Amino acid sequence: MADNKVKSTKPVNKTPPKSPSDPAKDRAAKRLSCDSNSSHEGAMAGEISALEEAFRKFAIHGDTRATGKEMHGKNWSKLCKDCHVIDGKNVTVTDVDIVFSKIKGKSSRTITFEQFKEALQELSKKRFKDKSDEEAVQEIYKLIEGKAPIISGVT
Repeated sequence: MADNKVKSTKPVNKTPPKSPSDPAKDRAAKRLSCDSNSSHEGAMAGEISALEEAFRKFAIHGDTRATGKEMHGKNWSKLCKDCHVIDGKNVTVTDVDIVFSKIKGKSSRTITFEQFKEALQELSKKRFKDKSDEEAVQEIYKLIEGKAPIISGVT
């Protein structure tokens, strides 16, 4: 008699399963890994790229859809607080908000990296009054370079 066993027609899956990882971290890493489209020369290149990296980290903080190319006022204010640009005497939260409003476009709610550097230049004059403009800008860059948003109160 014929064999009455039914054979399964379902193909066997040969691909290995994905490693368990946090998809939010994957998206954030992908957004941060985008190459910058600006070119800088000489010794400034390392400093500027570190500054841009900090800009991108703060720009995407708290917004899953952010690309890291533009920063909202909330994140600008957080950057200034977390990096100690706001000292309470020379630079206050109000100063930071005024500079942001002055630098951004009238109908815009965000600033680009170039506008970010302009805003830092404005704040550096207030923060480091006793130094020359160039020294003040370098000092404020040093405060920000290599920093990331501080997350507090999270369980």
